[in-house]
Amino acid sequence: MRYPIIIAALLFTATTANAQEYDEHVHDGFYLRLQVGGGHLRATAADISPEVSVKGASGNINAEIGFALFNNFILYGKFYGAASPNPSIQVGDLSVDNANEDWSQNLGAVGLGVTYYFMPINVYLSGAISYTQLSITEDGEKIAETDLGGGLHLGIGKEWWVSKNLGLGIGAELALGRIRDDSSSDNWNVTSLAIVLSATYN
Repeated sequence: MRYPIIIAALLFTATTANAQEYDEHVHDGFYLRLQVGGGHLRATAADISPEVSVKGASGNINAEIGFALFNNFILYGKFYGAASPNPSIQVGDLSVDNANEDWSQNLGAVGLGVTYYFMPINVYLSGAISYTQLSITEDGEKIAETDLGGGLHLGIGKEWWVSKNLGLGIGAELALGRIRDDSSSDNWNVTSLAIVLSATYN
């Protein structure tokens, strides 16, 4: 009689172990994170007196593609963009709102970064360095752009599993840039802060 009990106990243990293995999510293998959100974009020509700033509300997109070097620690390539339509221009204490309804200030960045997930709460911290560039478009056509500069990106967020490999969440991203424009010999300091919704496959 004891043999069926032992067999049943072994089967129950194996089933429980499989269930726990499925429930204990781990970030490993291929990694893809897509984010969209909104925030504020500001570019300041710090070497001009009086100081000149171009700023406004922005829409933001972010894509990260990479792989886990080990569980929960990921190396990725980053593609980041922010656009501020109809920005305001501030010269010293003078601010001109809605300077040109057809203008858009844009920030683009391509870089390399890492992210780490604190499990099992599935909260992440991320950081990346990038090449960044500012541009101005009018009616969708580029009319001015800077040279490439350096950028730093910092992110934090929380995600909830909706399947074994897919998580949805919310986060925040801060992008900082220092960009030189050789055509005007100006250094532009750039700040982009956004609240984002994220979808991560990993």
